[in-house]
This record gives sequence, C-alpha cells and structure tokens, in this order.
Amino acid sequence: LEGKREGKSAAINKILRRATGDIIVMASADVRIKKGSIKKLVKKMIDEGDNVGAVDSHVILLDSGKKFFNKVVNFTWTLHNLTMMQLNNNGRLGHVAGDLYALRKGLVSRIPAEVINDDAYIAMIIKLKGYDVLHEDEAICYILGPQNPYDYIVQRSRVLYGHFQIYKILKRYPTTFQFTAFKRPLFAVNIFKRAMKHFGAAGILYILTGLLLELLAILHASLYVIKRSSPLRWKLAMTTKNLFT
Repeated sequence: LEGKREGKSAAINKILRRATGDIIVMASADVRIKKGSIKKLVKKMIDEGDNVGAVDSHVILLDSGKKFFNKVVNFTWTLHNLTMMQLNNNGRLGHVAGDLYALRKGLVSRIPAEVINDDAYIAMIIKLKGYDVLHEDEAICYILGPQNPYDYIVQRSRVLYGHFQIYKILKRYPTTFQFTAFKRPLFAVNIFKRAMKHFGAAGILYILTGLLLELLAILHASLYVIKRSSPLRWKLAMTTKNLFT
C-alpha cells in the first residue's frame, strides 16, 4: 500500500529492487490462485533449465455465466489462452498475461516509469535477451473480466495503448492473438476454429461483438497516441475488482 498512486510501473520497480532469491513470482491483487499453482510455475522454470526467463500461468475467467456479455469476454480470453498455448508449443511465445507469472531475478532490474504493460515489457525484454518464455497451463489463476462494455473499453484501450508503447520503445509487438494474426493469418484462422468448437454457432455473435468493442478500444487508445499522452494513473475497470466482494 502506498500513500499516493504512482502507477503500476513504480510499484513493480520497487519489487524488482527489493526482492530476494533466484525466482520472483508476480501476482496481481485482484486474482485468486488455484492451490499449487505457484509451485508449478517455479518447478517449470527449474525443470526446464537456466535458459527459461519467465513462466506464465493459465488464466480462467470466473464470470462464465449465461449473460451475453460474459460470453463475449470469455470468447476473447479463449482466443488469448489458445494463442499462448500454441505459441508455447511452437517455441515462439514472448508474452505473459501478468495476472500470475514467474521470472528469473536479474534479467530485468527496472522498467521505464511510463510503461503501462509492465508484464508484456518484462516478457519482451527477457525474450530479446535470448531467454525462453513459457506457458504453464496447469498453473491456474482466476480473474473477473469486465462486466459491461464500458469497462471492457476502459481496460482494453489501456492494454492496446501499452502494446503500441512497447513497439515504440522496443520495436517489437507482443505475441498476443491480435498482433500475431497480422503476421500469420493462417495461425489466427486455426485459433478461431478451435475457439468456435468451444462456443458453437453462437460464437459468431461473440466474435462480431468482440470485434466492435475492440475497434472502439483501438479508437480510444489512438486518442492518447495522437495527444502523445500517457497517464501513469489510468481509469480502473471497477467491475474487474469485485472478486473478493
């Protein structure tokens, strides 16, 4: 807890500076962690050898009810998880979602104060240094996704702006579904097919709704790019913070 909000990067830098031990496990405050998941992250890093720089967990949304918008958010996260697993299998993963992950101490000692997506930045730095980034699908953490379109756009515009920012700093886009799809459209088509098997024909409606919301989030993020404005303290997507209430 801090007396003044200075942005997440400031807090991450304090953790990186003060943490001891060979492996640091990062967990967001608004997650629930399945028993044994931290042990599995650390074990994966140790078992796979010194060339592994980070290991990401498998994120599952708890808001998997019957409401239409919950299904939309679940569909987008299904695309994300399938992308992470497939890129991991291909040895091409360079991204962590940031809700729960482990990294090897010393590979990243500090991140720029203006960086929004600290997790994506850390994973990209580790990858650029020649280390592997892995996904452990048995290390599970649970989160709440946004519960309404407003919070979805608030959350996604922040993340998208953060990805544009990382490209500006490192000249690399993170290996998420959206950016991987531009480079490898056939890869994206196969991921879509696998996601559709989970959701059936109704998945078409979730795709269309998700695409519309994503477009609005991109437009919102673009406003900050045009204004060259990068606030350290972004609006909170409050409905994602109700996990413990």
